[in-house]
Amino acid sequence: METGERLDVAILGGGIAGLTVAYRLRSLAPELAIGLFEGSDRFGGKVLSERVETPEGDFIIEGAADAFLIQKPWARELIDELGLSHRLIPINQAAQPVTMLKNGRLIPLPEGVSMLAPTKLKPFLRSPLLSLSGKARTLCDLALPARTDDEDESLADFVRRRLGEEALDWLAEPLMAGIYNADPERMSILATFPNLRQLERKQRSLIRSMRAAKRTQNGAKRDPIFMSLQGGMVELGDALAEATSGKTHLNAQVERLTPHLQGGYSIEFANRPPVTARSVVLALPAANAARMLQPIAPEASSLLSELRTVSSGSISLAYRTAAITRPLPGYGLVVPAKSGGAFNAITVSSQKFDGRAPEGCSLLRIFYGGTRSPETMLLDDDALLQTMRSELRALLGIQPAPLIHRIYRWPAGGPQYDVGHIERIAAIDAAMPEHIVVTGSPYRGVGIPDIVRESTQSTQRLVEKHRAFAAHQSPLRSG
Repeated sequence: METGERLDVAILGGGIAGLTVAYRLRSLAPELAIGLFEGSDRFGGKVLSERVETPEGDFIIEGAADAFLIQKPWARELIDELGLSHRLIPINQAAQPVTMLKNGRLIPLPEGVSMLAPTKLKPFLRSPLLSLSGKARTLCDLALPARTDDEDESLADFVRRRLGEEALDWLAEPLMAGIYNADPERMSILATFPNLRQLERKQRSLIRSMRAAKRTQNGAKRDPIFMSLQGGMVELGDALAEATSGKTHLNAQVERLTPHLQGGYSIEFANRPPVTARSVVLALPAANAARMLQPIAPEASSLLSELRTVSSGSISLAYRTAAITRPLPGYGLVVPAKSGGAFNAITVSSQKFDGRAPEGCSLLRIFYGGTRSPETMLLDDDALLQTMRSELRALLGIQPAPLIHRIYRWPAGGPQYDVGHIERIAAIDAAMPEHIVVTGSPYRGVGIPDIVRESTQSTQRLVEKHRAFAAHQSPLRSG
């Protein structure tokens, strides 16, 4: 690019959020001059898939997200637009998809447990996951009054109020807080699972509402809950990057963002000529956006700095299936915080989605770090591998060394949606300078569908502002 080239929109950050903005801008407003600048040597951010060739065959290993939720339509709609529908694969069905680890014992999640409440009472009452008193307290939800105000509360407070302490420890904390790698005592119910408050009000009971929803589904054709792409979720990032080719730039490390004398903003890079842009999209981690904004918008910078994160990672290990002498019945093992341990969960990737491992082999993925096992983030790669191999030996009877392994670390990569998160994000939006927006996982959802939705909405607002500006500047405007 030429020195001082002027853009209508500069997008800083080439993860799914930034790439979605660039893609939407090209389709919604092709007249705008745009540029996307990513500081690393690859697009996609935390969406990272690796195909590993071995003598046994190919493995597909995910570094972060391995699927997207179908009930939220925005990722699927984008995939359809990109022409990737033929690459979609559904999650496999399993009779007992999730197993819990309690006091060293593997206990299947009771049949009919939806999110955190039972929709089938007999399997729930027979399960050893909760004590008799814990089950009785859970069923008190059927008689308790609903909360009617709109104040936020933590996930822990919500579950204690409706279902009791044991349901929090052995259902909500591992299954729901685990999605966000979060502490349920701090986690905002309105920012993460607002539908639970809606269900509470609908029939004055979570259990009643979930059972009613289950009855309406009986007999209806059920779509898979999750889907992925044949070559891994990286295919989404690759397709977005290809669709915006010519407007995207790698290894573009931003050093400074300053107001430009002629309007808009000047962006200086460590290793390329500067550009100016009327609008800037910060599709970056909140801490990076805060550093960028500190000289020009200290209030917004301070608010962004208050958004917490946690560090987490995963290690994938491949084995011959025969080496797993005590296999899991489904494709997931979850470790509640009460159980302790060096890891948070195990996914059997090769059972969860087809094509992740060759015939006769299995691919396991262990999650660590976050709020449950933060100490594992301090281990070096060799110590981490040995620790996880020891855990697999004890739980699943795996003795031999893995055929291959891959370790991924995401320092400060997990946004935390603490109580009051919605108000904090509204305050950030109000404090942002004109023509600068932030978007991505720190704000309105950590899953790929939520990121796509927010990035699309940010793009629509940008286009409206630019067209309003162009109409105001046009010598042909009336009035």
